[in-house]
Amino acid sequence: MILYLYAIAEDLDRVDDLMGTRGEPLTCFNHQGVHVVAGKIDRAPGVDQASLSHQDQIVRQLHIRAAALLPMRFGAAFGSDDEMRRALTLRLPRLRERLTRVRNAEQMTLRVLGAAPGAPGAPGAQGALGAAGALGASGAEYLRARAARAVPREMVPLLEALHPIARDTRVEPGRATGVLATVYHLIDRGTSADYEAAVRAAAGAMPELSIRVSGPAPCYAFT
Repeated sequence: MILYLYAIAEDLDRVDDLMGTRGEPLTCFNHQGVHVVAGKIDRAPGVDQASLSHQDQIVRQLHIRAAALLPMRFGAAFGSDDEMRRALTLRLPRLRERLTRVRNAEQMTLRVLGAAPGAPGAPGAQGALGAAGALGASGAEYLRARAARAVPREMVPLLEALHPIARDTRVEPGRATGVLATVYHLIDRGTSADYEAAVRAAAGAMPELSIRVSGPAPCYAFT
């Protein structure tokens, strides 16, 4: 048996009415104030569309019930409760920092397509435009300064327009022809309609770009 992890959370409601990817009952472990949602199964689920979709559905249900939730990477598992607790103890400061970042937040995703990419970021970079708080009061200036290295220049006005509503931003440079980038935004829960309206307004001034919006979703990109 292995302990298969689904998420790490704070202020999480009951989970005993939920089932895992293999139909196993979910358990919420409290480790020094941090909740770990897991199930005991014989082996990790296979990497296929059905299993990925099922786990996403579970994470979405957990996200609704928790004030802060970090989805676990697919396939994350430990051999025992003790092994899990030892691993968590080593990472508690970082986990608490990230839980604070995603508290009462949800994720929106933009896929930006254009005919001619500008200056994409370095493939080896982390793909993040600033960690928590990096886009502060001088966010617009930061974006302009980084545009030549971090994002295609065509996208800078879009990111500037969304800066007031985004709590945090991550950008992954596009690797396919015509794809400029994928942008992940952390926003306050319940503000996705305002976010989409801001995207539409910004996109109207950038007809050369095709912008596709998805979300809200659990904060996968900020885990």
